[in-house]
Amino acid sequence: MTTEQTVRILLIEDDPDYAMLMGVYVNEACGTQLRYALRGAERLEEGLRLLDREEFDIALLDLILPDSRGLETLTRLRAKAPGLPVVVLTNLDQEEIGLEAIAGGAQDFLPKNKVDAGRLRHSIAFALARDRLHRQLETLIEGSPDGMLVVDRERVVRYANAAAVSLLARPREEIVGRPTTLILNPERPRETTLERRDQEPAVVEVRVAQIEWKGGPAWLAAVRDVSQIKKLEQARAEIRERRRMDQLKDQLLSTVSHELRTPLSVVKAIIGNLRDKLAGPMSPEQAELVATADRHVDRLTRLLNNFLDLSRLESRRARINRREVDPLELIHDVAEGVRMVHRGRRIEITLDLPPSLPCVYADSDMITQVLGNLFDNALRYARTRVILRARAAGGVVEISVRDDGPGLPAEGLEGLFSKFVQLDRPRGGSGYKGTGLGLAISREILNLHGGDILAENAPEGGARFRFTLPEASTSGAGGAKEGGSAKSGA
Repeated sequence: MTTEQTVRILLIEDDPDYAMLMGVYVNEACGTQLRYALRGAERLEEGLRLLDREEFDIALLDLILPDSRGLETLTRLRAKAPGLPVVVLTNLDQEEIGLEAIAGGAQDFLPKNKVDAGRLRHSIAFALARDRLHRQLETLIEGSPDGMLVVDRERVVRYANAAAVSLLARPREEIVGRPTTLILNPERPRETTLERRDQEPAVVEVRVAQIEWKGGPAWLAAVRDVSQIKKLEQARAEIRERRRMDQLKDQLLSTVSHELRTPLSVVKAIIGNLRDKLAGPMSPEQAELVATADRHVDRLTRLLNNFLDLSRLESRRARINRREVDPLELIHDVAEGVRMVHRGRRIEITLDLPPSLPCVYADSDMITQVLGNLFDNALRYARTRVILRARAAGGVVEISVRDDGPGLPAEGLEGLFSKFVQLDRPRGGSGYKGTGLGLAISREILNLHGGDILAENAPEGGARFRFTLPEASTSGAGGAKEGGSAKSGA
């Protein structure tokens, strides 16, 4: 069974005879599934009061009333009920006014002398359908994430959706009815900066199309906030420039390092001849000067070698010769070499190792370099002791080197594995000044092996560096991954 639909009509007409005739037409227009309910008012104010008390689906409006005349009548009604469809009633010579009324927001107009039941039913149905389409379109525009503005040819804003109100950061009443400062160019999109009240400026893209708005030419301006896109583009450009500068810097360092090795070798040889008294005897003061020069040449040589190593590692030009390596054998060899070099120092090197460890698939020379860097770093800050521990768990072998020095400052952990970073912490013993490249080289080597490295303050005190290497059994026939993401910091 079909439910009967009722259309509630408000008729505002001051001629009682014509109002009675419209009542007859309304009754004749009713059908089995659709009926019309008519309420009448002779004056505009009376009709507006009815709108306060009752709900209506459509209004039939005479523009010439005792208390209002012309298009002002429509304007006042729409101000009271902006969502109510309106059909304007006109006389025969008022067709032009009817068209102006549609431009002003009416859905249709009817000449009074041509109204009958069929035409009335048709006009009401047309007005309601047109109103539904208008509401759908308005919903789409109002819900658009882009700001939408309708601007007339005098550059006055006639409509602004919610996104435009939010983007402009002003109340709607301060936007609609006022001139816009946007540059409107229908030929191509334009970017501009919006100065906004109590908010930071926004970069917007404005696209403009020519439209007709309420019977007159206008522009539809779509305003999109591209501030975040611009910031992202700027960040990408900065990253590209930073990478370019890093490449130039690395190329320069690599070139300089290569060019300096030959003269350094010559200087080293000359110092050796002086030290061995091949050029004649020296006084104790001269011998001390030569020894100082020898130490600094060694330090500069280490620095150049580190530059070259890091450059090859970062560019992935370093040769990596992996094989199955016994980590215990490697650790003992490195520890024995460190003990011999630092034989005169009162720092104990302790190895806390299990009876056996699984083999790792690694380049033994590179891992030896990592262990050497970590030992050198620990010995530089240790007070009395350096402890190396090794464990196997979860398919990796973890090796840690801890000193009993003052520990790592929390604010320096984040960039600890960057190039040329040396933390400002008191040294526990004597030793040469570092280059700030050892930890960066260690990270790159472990990246090539698919391992991780991190720095932390040990619970028992001092700084601890831990790194992992995949077990040979989990690396596969092809060995460990060629790259990896090294973790730095605690």
